Amino acid sequence: MMLRMQALRAYRTAYFAMMGTAGAVLVESNTDSESVADAPTTGEGPSTAAQGATEPRVLEIALPDKLSIYTKSTSGLVLLDSPSPLELKIGKVRRELCGYYTGARAHVQGVLDRWIRVENNVESRIKSFRDPIEPLNPALLYTGISALTASIFARSSSLPTRFLLPPLSFLGAFVYFLPRTASRVGSYAEELEDRYVPKLGEVRRTGIAHGKMALERLGESARDGKGALEKGAGSIVGAIESSTGLKLGDVFGDREQSRGSRKDKS
Repeated sequence: MMLRMQALRAYRTAYFAMMGTAGAVLVESNTDSESVADAPTTGEGPSTAAQGATEPRVLEIALPDKLSIYTKSTSGLVLLDSPSPLELKIGKVRRELCGYYTGARAHVQGVLDRWIRVENNVESRIKSFRDPIEPLNPALLYTGISALTASIFARSSSLPTRFLLPPLSFLGAFVYFLPRTASRVGSYAEELEDRYVPKLGEVRRTGIAHGKMALERLGESARDGKGALEKGAGSIVGAIESSTGLKLGDVFGDREQSRGSRKDKS
C-alpha cells in the first residue's frame, strides 16, 4: 500500500511539472487512514505517529516558468524593414532629382573644360605669332595710329570708303612695321583657309596669280610705251634738227647724262 501511495504521489508530481507548475510541492505523509492503520503499534507508537502527523515532508522541485512545445532557434532575430508607399515615392523623386543634378553638372563642367581648352589654344597660338627679333612696343602703336588716322580722314567720305580704308590701313601698317609677324599670321590664315574653305583658298590663289600676271603685263606695256615714246621723241627731234639746223639732240643728251650721274650718286 505504501508503494502505491508513493507511486501516486510521484505521478501527481510529474503531472504538475508537465502542467507548468512552479514552486514547491507539498507532500503530506502519515495523514491517510491507511498509513495510520498499517503503522506498527508499540508503546511509543502514538507519540511517534502524532509527531509524524504534525511534521509533513516537503519536496521542492525547481521548474521553469513555462515549458515551450517548440524547439529553440539559435539564430538571431531578423527585422525586415518594409517601407511605406510614401517613402517609396519620396525615394524615387530624390533619385530623379539627383540624376538631373548630376547630368546638368557634368554638362556645365564639359562646357567649361572646352572653353578652357579653347583659351589655352588661342593663347599658345598668339604666342607662336610673335617673332623675338621684332619689337612689339612701337610697331603696334604705329599700326594703331595709322588705322585711327585713316578712320578720321574717311569720316567725310562715302560708306564703302569709311568701311574699307581703316582695315586696309591697319593691314598695310602691320605688314610694314612687323613683316615677320605678318608673315606668320598669313601662314596661319592660309592653313585655316585650306582646312575649312579650300575652294576659297584656290580662288584666292588663282586671283593673286592673275593679278601678278596683270601687273607684269602692265609693267611690260609701260616699258614698251616708254621705248616707243622715246623713239617718237627722237624722230621728232631729228626732224627739227634737219629742218632748222638746231642741235636739240645735244641738249637732250646732256640732260640724260646729268640724270644718270644723279642716279649714280644716289
